[in-house]
Amino acid sequence: MFGKKKKNKKKRENRADREKLLANFPSNSRYAESFRTLRTNLFFSDLDREIKSVLITSSLEKEGKTNTALNLGYTIAQTDRQVLVMDCDLRRPYLTSLVAENAGKWGVTELVTEVFGVHLTQGGLDTYSIADLVHLPRLQKRSVRLDLENGTTRAAVFFEKGKIVDVRWNNRPESESLLNHLVRENRITGAQAARARDHHKNSTQRVGQILYTLGLVDRETLTRALSAHMVEAIRAICAMEEGRFTVSPLDRDPSPPPAVQPDISLEDLFAEFNTGEDQLKFCNAAIEKAILPTELDNLFVMPAGQVPPNPAEVVGSGRMAFLMENLRPRFDFIIVDTPPVLPATDALLLAPLVDGTVLVIKSGHTDRKLLQDVASQFRAARQPIIGTVLNQVDLRKESYYYYYYYGGRT
Repeated sequence: MFGKKKKNKKKRENRADREKLLANFPSNSRYAESFRTLRTNLFFSDLDREIKSVLITSSLEKEGKTNTALNLGYTIAQTDRQVLVMDCDLRRPYLTSLVAENAGKWGVTELVTEVFGVHLTQGGLDTYSIADLVHLPRLQKRSVRLDLENGTTRAAVFFEKGKIVDVRWNNRPESESLLNHLVRENRITGAQAARARDHHKNSTQRVGQILYTLGLVDRETLTRALSAHMVEAIRAICAMEEGRFTVSPLDRDPSPPPAVQPDISLEDLFAEFNTGEDQLKFCNAAIEKAILPTELDNLFVMPAGQVPPNPAEVVGSGRMAFLMENLRPRFDFIIVDTPPVLPATDALLLAPLVDGTVLVIKSGHTDRKLLQDVASQFRAARQPIIGTVLNQVDLRKESYYYYYYYGGRT
């Protein structure tokens, strides 16, 4: 009986909160006008930069932060901006139920833990792009070897704790080999190339290391040649649009690291050769699945998904930061709804991922000392609170609650 009463109470609360959504109020109401004021003040809160994402939080529960997040999103969407409201309260998800009751259980948690955390072993480039295969080990900080093969190219990419440390084009045409490249550049002779080739047959060392050890090339010459060599290998890998891949644990090479390294960033090269976040076939398909439309044009929501056992670790992870970076180019404005600050640290962990924080305060409800505590936590984290919303002020003369923005940095 108690459980049924509790369930009925939640339904009543949900119904009451839905009634406070701006879609239920005329555009000329003071309630709607207050959110337009909030929108205007938000856009003018920092004249030195454009605010394109905010975190909405409160000190304690039941101060109206979720309704504020949705209504702010509603108001911004009316200006023809594409707006995403994210339910990042992974402890007590509530936002999505107000606008998409049958949203399912796919959302932020699944993207961060299952999609970005999937440990691939093998597959095809019809499902995963090269960008996916480069980003996923990086996000997971794995030490693995990625082998790629199709009808024309065989190659391998090596990751050490998520960082790309080596690339090999295993079936590189002989004419494009390092030795032939140096011969064409008149850096070594044909006889010297043959000598290095003979040493390589009986050694585990790379050709470049052999050339340097034998004194056939100086460090500067070899560095430039290795850089060009790597560029061509990465170019060949990034051109692969079909084929198969396998992922295996990284073998520990007992030989010492080479004395000469290419003077390039392998990470930057992969990004340059069209493996940016817009090329993430697998990841982007999953993200699109988690973005839900609403009844209002231009307004979308992303559900929280399943409640994880470790919410703070999920929102504070590099994978969460990757999700936010991936969403930024898709939307003109992003609003993030989080748990209250005092019961959990989630809001403080998410604050660096947005342009600023808006603190919702329920009139006559929150103690001043608690607000000071919240403000000091954000100051300590060096994350700006760009404004506050005084919520549920009973004006007596009106039949609804009134939200009003007043604030500035704290």
